[in-house]
Amino acid sequence: MLLSCCLDSSYTGGSYSSCSVQIRAVKLGDAGQYHFRFETDQPLGRWTSPDTITLDVTDLQVQVHPARPGNMFGFGETVFVSCQARGCAAPGRSLALYRNGLNLGSNEKKMINRFDQQHAGAYTCRPIPPQNVQSPPVSLTMGHSPRSTSIAVFPAGELSEGGSVTLTCSSDAAPPVESFAWFKDNESGSIPDSFRPQLHLSYLKYTDRGEYYCVARNSLGTDRSGSLLLNVSYSPKNTHVWTSPQRDIREGSSVNLSCSSHAQPPPSRYVWYRIIGDQVVPKGHSQNLTFPSVGAQHAGQYYCIASNRLGSQSSLVSSLTVLYPPKNTSILARPSSVVDAGRPLTLTCSSQAYPAVDNFTWHRLALDGGTVHSWITKSGPVFTFSEVGPGESGQYYCEARNRIGAHSSPVLTVRVRGRLKAIALASAVGVSAGLISLTVAVMISKNMHRVDTESVDDINKRPAVTPDTLRREPAEQTLPVRTGKMSDIPEEPEDLSDTSHPSIVPLMDAPPIKEVSGRSSASNFITVHYSRMSSPDQVQVHNMRGERKPRDSSKVVYTLLPQPRH
Repeated sequence: MLLSCCLDSSYTGGSYSSCSVQIRAVKLGDAGQYHFRFETDQPLGRWTSPDTITLDVTDLQVQVHPARPGNMFGFGETVFVSCQARGCAAPGRSLALYRNGLNLGSNEKKMINRFDQQHAGAYTCRPIPPQNVQSPPVSLTMGHSPRSTSIAVFPAGELSEGGSVTLTCSSDAAPPVESFAWFKDNESGSIPDSFRPQLHLSYLKYTDRGEYYCVARNSLGTDRSGSLLLNVSYSPKNTHVWTSPQRDIREGSSVNLSCSSHAQPPPSRYVWYRIIGDQVVPKGHSQNLTFPSVGAQHAGQYYCIASNRLGSQSSLVSSLTVLYPPKNTSILARPSSVVDAGRPLTLTCSSQAYPAVDNFTWHRLALDGGTVHSWITKSGPVFTFSEVGPGESGQYYCEARNRIGAHSSPVLTVRVRGRLKAIALASAVGVSAGLISLTVAVMISKNMHRVDTESVDDINKRPAVTPDTLRREPAEQTLPVRTGKMSDIPEEPEDLSDTSHPSIVPLMDAPPIKEVSGRSSASNFITVHYSRMSSPDQVQVHNMRGERKPRDSSKVVYTLLPQPRH
């Protein structure tokens, strides 16, 4: 490296009278060969000395691992300190570590297992044997992770929807905190874009309410602040109706409707309403609307309104569905329960139930109290006779059933009317060991008698007869005997369009005949009076004592009945 005395201000000496040179702040790059050259102001006035001076530079440095900003280490950390030499003194040169000027031994490397305050200080390297050379000092200091981390809120006091707030995180750390993170309600992830000491929330919403905390971090660790409850006041939100139990609510069970709403402060007032047609009816003023024994009449649509000092909100309409078995089951006969033979007859079974009736069973009761005949129609509640005949007369009832239960209708009596021309009745009676036959021929004369009877409306007003009462009631209650006022009427022509024809009460409707005590046998006759509308009231029983006949034998029809056996 050729140097002139006047080329660089870092080299000082006489420009003309002295050729000495001084190098300040020698560094590894200053090493090399130096030459002296003499120069004048003449064009050829230059001369370079053939002698050279070699400058060797030794570079000593203290190396620290791991690297830390400001060489700050936390308590208990493991730190490695070593000497490093470069330049002419590097090969084969022994070095020693010093802390605050004190020799730490002949080793050029040192491991600090648990760093603490006594290990802090200025570390240097020097060659062995000591020379007037040492490395620049490296200071190790005692640092710590963030601590005493806390949150300040501004403005203080109550916060409402639409306002704003700023949260500030502060922490004591050495080295200083490098980054911050904000969290809400113990969520696993931090709030987006929150890696600053301040968190600003503008235009507060009710969803901003919750617990917030911050985490401060430096090279030595992290620290979490305590949780701060950010209490945002807001009017009721998400108001809805909870039903308990939620499904399969059966008649008679206990049901509770609860009005749920999010609000701060909590709702101070509740109002329940029920929608009935076009009307809205208040039903209560507490949070819960309870039915200890719910019935079908309670089913319907309900909603609630929750209120606090900031406002109110209505829930959506909630439907309360109550399951109950069939009830109010009845039969409707069209055109009537009294119908002419050959005409159609439709019986319709109706019932109130939820869920709707899924099966109808039709029953017919024999008038003699015998076997019960049943028909089942799964397709609907209608039972139809295209052409009704006398054999369809009888008592009918239907059973409606759903998955909750079943219910039967009252008994409906169906009467089939038809024209009477001649009736031949025969019956056989076994008295001891023989067969008695009696044939009765009936001739209808112009002097036929009728009995004033009840109207159809009066008949329909009678109480319904159930299968039990039909089988158990005594004959005197089932077929009460009644006499009426007789009057002569002319015989009706054959082609008369009037549908009210005379008919005969079946013998099976007759009252049972009691055995006469002490007598072996007694013949009995049933007297049937004919009218346009027959009824069991026209039946009269006459006991035949010996060979006597009842009065007016030429005007009535007689049938010999057997003596009952017990």
